[in-house]
Amino acid sequence: TDVKPIIFRHMLCYIYGGGIFENDMKENAKDIIEACDKYGVVNLKLEAEACYAKHTTFTVDNVLDNLLYADAKNCALLKEAVMDFIV
Repeated sequence: TDVKPIIFRHMLCYIYGGGIFENDMKENAKDIIEACDKYGVVNLKLEAEACYAKHTTFTVDNVLDNLLYADAKNCALLKEAVMDFIV
């Protein structure tokens, strides 16, 4: 009940061999990461994480939140992108 229906639909479409449009991935990357982490859909989680890291603008205001999120969800790519911004 905590996963939005559209996110679940994207996840099912991906599992059954479909894809997710780039715009949908950009708009919903964080929600997709959450759902994939919960249900163990590793490949989609990695794609969503890469998309999120690529399209997120890191700032001094959001860098700590993104680092904590990356650590909590075991998102190595996102963590690396945040650390690159810090250093």
